[in-house]
Amino acid sequence: MMKGRTGLALGVATGLALSGCGGSGAGGGPSVTIVINVPVGVLPYVARFSEQGAQLAADKINAAGGVKVGGRSYSIKLEVLDNQNSSSASLDNIRKAASDKAVAVIDDGYTVDSTYQAAAQAGLPILVDYDGNATLIDTDKRPNVFRIAPPDDAVAAKLTGYVAGKGLKLALLHDDSEYGKDGATQFQAALQQKSLTPNPNLEIPSTATSLSDKALAVKQAGATGVIIWARAPVLAQMVRALREGGVTAPIFAGPTAEDPVVRTQLADHPDWVEGLTYASFRITTESGTDAWDKFRKAYEDHKFNGGGPDYKVGVKASDHKDVVQPPDWQIFPYDMVYLVKSALETAGTVDASGGKIIAALNSAQITSANGDNRGWKKDNHEGVVDDDIYFATFMDMKFKPVQDDPLSKSLVPIDQE
Repeated sequence: MMKGRTGLALGVATGLALSGCGGSGAGGGPSVTIVINVPVGVLPYVARFSEQGAQLAADKINAAGGVKVGGRSYSIKLEVLDNQNSSSASLDNIRKAASDKAVAVIDDGYTVDSTYQAAAQAGLPILVDYDGNATLIDTDKRPNVFRIAPPDDAVAAKLTGYVAGKGLKLALLHDDSEYGKDGATQFQAALQQKSLTPNPNLEIPSTATSLSDKALAVKQAGATGVIIWARAPVLAQMVRALREGGVTAPIFAGPTAEDPVVRTQLADHPDWVEGLTYASFRITTESGTDAWDKFRKAYEDHKFNGGGPDYKVGVKASDHKDVVQPPDWQIFPYDMVYLVKSALETAGTVDASGGKIIAALNSAQITSANGDNRGWKKDNHEGVVDDDIYFATFMDMKFKPVQDDPLSKSLVPIDQE
């Protein structure tokens, strides 16, 4: 899924002749660097959308004259670093970003607990575009960490409210990652608010070669609804185990269900994907699809690293057409680059070391790629509000808004062929 990665990494590295507050841009002009710190091999979908969204924004900004600071125009350069989903590798990447005098880091978020302090010492803001851990955003403890992604607690509360009205006997399964454990915590609190006790309530080992015992426990408990909170590969493995084990109960999940790996791992049984329902952020807004349509066209027309976007899921619909993944998660890193541009121009500096860029991000506001208002406040570093959570279900390997939730029903289905 990371087609063309080497081209971008080398192309960016070649231009990283940074010194002082900025580097040398194309044609010898000054530039600023944004580091993309993502798990290239471990979570390729996340790495890919982070890179593409940021690149689309950077290329558009550069084409329009760049970032205007102190009477000079700076082009934006991206440096993609593989954090291997490892705290130590991620920390090395943050130190490199500081050494290269980057102005911001776009990060998947899974290793931020280990890196935010080093970033803060360098004045570097970390902008999280995927991990929804409810404790991650804390403006007192981590004033340099900002997020544009649906928070786990908001998703858990919304999904629990949606499922609670269905009168189901719920099972709760989560993987053993920090993502899974935080989701379990949030769901247990949300279910308790609804006087619901999941049975069984199980942790899924990420390294397990078989999950048949978990599926059997769900079946023996007589669960009529299953919530799975896990990273995409484990989610797909658990769905397979449940269906192979004869569990026919509806399955509900979080945003990771949209990751194409879920569908590719279950491509041999598309019927097992049918009806999988998940909670995530709404792609379009109440004002309509105009902004989204414009963004999607720009994405589809863009030449990423010498080629067009490669966004086929790897499965076909019943009409034998390729299913494609719409560039919805690309919105977040795209918006982040524009927010960094706004902050640099407000701060009047491209030097992160003094903390002025972080301070400026506390009030940065833009119009999002999908038409939403996007930005942060000093006491609120969340870029997706709770009311933006909607529900989608898979039909014929494509997802569509559910029709039994008011917000979801009001949204237009997104073309995926």
